[in-house]
Amino acid sequence: MVTNVPTIKLNSGYDLPMIGYGTFGGKDAPHQVYDATKVALEAGYRHFDTAFLYETEEALGKAIRESNVPREEVFVTTKLWQTFHKPEHVRPACEKSLELLQFDYIDQYMMHWPMAWEFRGYEFKDIKVKDENNDIKCIDVPIIDTWKAMEQLVKDGLVRTIGVSNFTIPMLEDLLRKCEIPPAVNQVEIHPSLPQEELLEYCKSKGIALTAYSPLGNPGYSQGGVIKTLEEPVVLQIAEKYGKTPVQILLNWGVARGYAVIPKSVTPSRIKANIEYFKMDPADVEAITAIGRGKPVRTCDPVVMFGISNDVFSEHKK
Repeated sequence: MVTNVPTIKLNSGYDLPMIGYGTFGGKDAPHQVYDATKVALEAGYRHFDTAFLYETEEALGKAIRESNVPREEVFVTTKLWQTFHKPEHVRPACEKSLELLQFDYIDQYMMHWPMAWEFRGYEFKDIKVKDENNDIKCIDVPIIDTWKAMEQLVKDGLVRTIGVSNFTIPMLEDLLRKCEIPPAVNQVEIHPSLPQEELLEYCKSKGIALTAYSPLGNPGYSQGGVIKTLEEPVVLQIAEKYGKTPVQILLNWGVARGYAVIPKSVTPSRIKANIEYFKMDPADVEAITAIGRGKPVRTCDPVVMFGISNDVFSEHKK
């Protein structure tokens, strides 16, 4: 199936489809990720997002390899976990992901979070590093040191594009001052309750694309309470205007704002519906953006997720 989904030309020279398929949350049912990926490929998806943490690389890679879609037509992102930030661990971690995917190269390799944890090994069981008090202690590994090791992955042909995730503007400014290869993408949480307007404008000015995770507000998975973006009256009114579902409205709201979105679902009908692209009136885009303006709500807060202190994360914002 051929779709009309637009693409973003990355600063690495590669094209990123603006509606992708996310695989977070699939580690307990890899067969569902495998089956859903096959449906997504048939529906026209060519952008897939995974991470070592998700434990979905193997299922995703298998589905792609067994499809009739040429490998070069698929853009796959995976991510470097926090325990692999020391430069000597970056390449082995990347090779582990390549082994699970059974790919010759990764289209995009991202730094998953901008803080480093103690290395315990390269297996899934080794990446949770809470101490006896159920706390996680960050270790001192400068972001640029990790990044230079990622740059080498590009030079060695293991990776085509490198990017970051969950980076703030100060973090990006610091990295851009020091790096040789600039990040192509910053993957962050964006939805109507967290429109990220300042970050979006900054990244556009620097030639860095954004990808939105939790583009629907992460319904059913919020540490701070359920964010009912799909029930917002403005969203429902606009959905009725276009004859689309609220989900389709929010995904195309993101595309209209200029960034990629990576919804996730294992339901075939929803997977197929999510990739439907259509243009929206700028006034409607602005009306949805205004929902979270001045009162942003975050679902993926590292302080809550990882049990680290806010001071620790703040230190890594510089």
